[in-house]
Amino acid sequence: MLLICAALAAVQAVASLGVSPVTPAIATAAPPLYALVAAVHSVMPFLARILTRAPWSATLTAGVAGALVWPFSPIGPLFIVALVTGAAAFDVALLGSRSAAWRRLIPAAAFAGVSLFVVSLPVFSPDHLTPVVLTATLLGRLGGELIALALAGGLASGLSRSGVRVS
Repeated sequence: MLLICAALAAVQAVASLGVSPVTPAIATAAPPLYALVAAVHSVMPFLARILTRAPWSATLTAGVAGALVWPFSPIGPLFIVALVTGAAAFDVALLGSRSAAWRRLIPAAAFAGVSLFVVSLPVFSPDHLTPVVLTATLLGRLGGELIALALAGGLASGLSRSGVRVS
């Protein structure tokens, strides 16, 4: 399980570094769009939890990915906080379950989206603290996390079809 989490964290680090040059500009210009783009940071942690079905595997994967990325991130160690928040919320929502059933995963991803929205509120500029922008950003976070879950689910299916099994 640890090796799977570490491997997925490495993939996540590469994906996160890939979007890091554009995300500060997007966050400044359009927080709702940033909320969608930032969902890329959740794909591998979600996949870790789906594949291993082990408690806290999403959080572990996000923490390792965050540790790999933060030296190169414009927000430094705060990147770990942002990455781990969504994964920890996902894991908390799945506590007590070893199931990878969508009826459990979808609310967990939505909880991750709400958590990420709440943790991002302190960095909003005063110009963006309007009901329209806040609502659109919350919807962006929810939609983004659900898209990240769908991508993780698709990757898990593809890995399973290719013979990759986690016991």
